[in-house]
Amino acid sequence: MDGRLRFGAVLVVLLFVGCTGEGTVSAVELNVSVSGEPGNVHIEKSANNGTSAMNELRVTFDFLGTESSGGALTEYWLNPGDGGQRVSVNAAEASTLFRDYESHGVFQSVAGANDSGENSAEEEIRIVVNGAYYLNQTQPTGVDEPADLHIDAPSDNSVESPHSMSISSTITNVENFAQFPPPADVEITWRLLDPTGTEIISYTQVINEGQSYTWTHEETSPAVGGWTLEVSDSVSDENVQQETSVVVRYTE
Repeated sequence: MDGRLRFGAVLVVLLFVGCTGEGTVSAVELNVSVSGEPGNVHIEKSANNGTSAMNELRVTFDFLGTESSGGALTEYWLNPGDGGQRVSVNAAEASTLFRDYESHGVFQSVAGANDSGENSAEEEIRIVVNGAYYLNQTQPTGVDEPADLHIDAPSDNSVESPHSMSISSTITNVENFAQFPPPADVEITWRLLDPTGTEIISYTQVINEGQSYTWTHEETSPAVGGWTLEVSDSVSDENVQQETSVVVRYTE
């Protein structure tokens, strides 16, 4: 009889310990707010496909409100998800982290906090960065042949494909006051090429002397990779100005 009682007592203790382990809660209660996204990284392209200017997208991670019952908070940290290195701050000195994203895409970042009792907590945060590209040729005399705009591929670290791509391209036929060469209309052709070089759409428009025309196009679910918008002028000795923008967007 005594042996059966001792076996039953051991079984009850083992069951109790198992239930307690399953209900364990981290001593660190993580609270992270994110500002700045979704947003755009702005890239201005030159006529030879160089980058003449860039404005990164700054995203702020605010850990204010994070608490721990297991010790003093010692560190707030971030793995940005774009291939960049882990960054951190001393929790006693600051509660915010900043990350400047330079490429477009959707990034799976991980934010976390540690305390003096070797407790930690972390959270995955989805970051959306759209890509806005510009090509401006607005000098008063214009250019004889408008340049093509090249749209860079998403970051290799993007976990999602683009949702859409919006194109707006304005060409102005610069008014020619000289008689040689005489003023003339221009014929502009836009061609959108996918990452394989395949033409997706083209459009041709005749623009009168001193007039402007804006061509727009919305490409849904564009293939991942670098795209090219070719802009050509079939009339020689007649200058034009160009203001073209392409925005690559992701699902928010």
